[in-house]
Amino acid sequence: MSNWQTNLRQKSYSQSFIWKSAITILLCGLCIGALVDLLTDSKVGQLRQHITLEFSNPNFPYSDNSLVKSSIAPSALITQLENEGITIEEFFIIGPYLYPYYQGELAKRIDGLLGGQFDTELASMLGDYLASFADPEDPRRENLESKASQEFPPRYANRLLGEIEVRNGYYHRAYPYFKREGQFPDARRSRERAVNMLLRNDKFDELQVLLKNPAYEELISFRVRLDIATHQKDWLEVAKLLPFERFSNFHVPMAIIAGITAIVWAALLFRLGQISPWLSRTSFLCLLALFAGMLSTIPTVFLVIVEDTYVGYQPDGDLIRMLAFFIGGVGLREEFCKLLFFLPFAIHFAKQGEERDAFIVASFVGLGFAAEENIGYFSQSLALAAPARFLTANFFHIALTGMGGLYLCRALRRSSYNDFFYIFGIMIVVHGLYNTLLSLPQSDVGPFFAMTVFILLSMHYFRELYSMSVRTVPTYSLSFLFVSGLCLILSGLIIFQASQIGLSAGLLLITPEVIGSVVIVFMFFREFNEALVP
Repeated sequence: MSNWQTNLRQKSYSQSFIWKSAITILLCGLCIGALVDLLTDSKVGQLRQHITLEFSNPNFPYSDNSLVKSSIAPSALITQLENEGITIEEFFIIGPYLYPYYQGELAKRIDGLLGGQFDTELASMLGDYLASFADPEDPRRENLESKASQEFPPRYANRLLGEIEVRNGYYHRAYPYFKREGQFPDARRSRERAVNMLLRNDKFDELQVLLKNPAYEELISFRVRLDIATHQKDWLEVAKLLPFERFSNFHVPMAIIAGITAIVWAALLFRLGQISPWLSRTSFLCLLALFAGMLSTIPTVFLVIVEDTYVGYQPDGDLIRMLAFFIGGVGLREEFCKLLFFLPFAIHFAKQGEERDAFIVASFVGLGFAAEENIGYFSQSLALAAPARFLTANFFHIALTGMGGLYLCRALRRSSYNDFFYIFGIMIVVHGLYNTLLSLPQSDVGPFFAMTVFILLSMHYFRELYSMSVRTVPTYSLSFLFVSGLCLILSGLIIFQASQIGLSAGLLLITPEVIGSVVIVFMFFREFNEALVP
């Protein structure tokens, strides 16, 4: 180990050094975020609009409701219309949030802005569109219908009506509008919407006929093919398509943030496992286990598709049915698939190797599963779920799979499976109970008890780990790795949000997520139980 590594390892046990490092990382994130905000100030991407506009949607779980009560939301919407060169697709993002303000003097101002951004006919139709949103009986809806029903309808007339029906949840009414608009050569988005409407209404026979049209051939994606195969219950085809569909939809920024999260937890697991040197056989097994965990999401999703096809139940608020769904469905399939992919490692460790190594390698399978799952969750939450999932969901999968993998290795070594099945059953129940408590509708106590379950599982994981043999190898402080890693994730999130909505608005979104995770942070410090110097 070089001198700088030795010095850093020694300083990592200093409280002052840990907090100075944390502050430095956050300040770097803020500075880079400010620079990114400055350089991207004139850019208006769809994601930037989407986040800003969601301030006006109280159903968006990551919105800051204090902004909804102020005048910021309508001002932000008007600002989007004032951006020079705004496209019609960008307007379609704004429209569903803009229509509540389309009245009185503000409506006149909006009409003026539309007239300045689009040609006269299109601007008039966009005004009709907003008026029709506000009042379905408004005469301007008839104007739009009249134009859309012409033998040669003007561009976007049918698209506008289709978007209104989608917003109101009438997908079967929206489809004919999108299909007619899709006759324009450059109306790819309308053709995509037409396909989506048929999928939403399970009109697979009509969909297959539509896809024979040469104009729709480019829309035959893995997702569409997978949905058709699922409808036909062609499970072999579903199994073939699923890996391609899963790995063809990665959103690169979300994958990067998920990757940073995984790297931080990998460093923590290396430290917990006292694996040294990092380039060793055990390290190689950890890397393989990480990829095995990512791959285990594929059979998990396959089981989801099969269960949805034959059972079709979704949580409806009933406690008993929710427990059955999350324990017998979610918990069982996820824990089974993760341990199935750990089985080759378990066979290896049953023959040779230490329990601590088996425990950590099993934990890496859980980390791989969480890392791949994170990409989807980050996309849904616009990356705002990153701090909370770093502290909870990532370690939740790590702990469950680590415990299950450890007892599986012991069972294979001793040829006695009673303890394993007992622990495996507890894992499934704990997983399902945790998800149920988090999903209880309109419950203030559900999240509290869910965190209680999480903390008890975490405590048991650390107790099991600390009961194993200890290796005397020089290593970094857990507290240092944990704090630095969390700050690195926060800095990455700050930079990403700054590129989308600006630094100040990004910080407003991130801060509540950080504050809500403080209790979990203290829990980890307690379980690390390290002797730090001032």
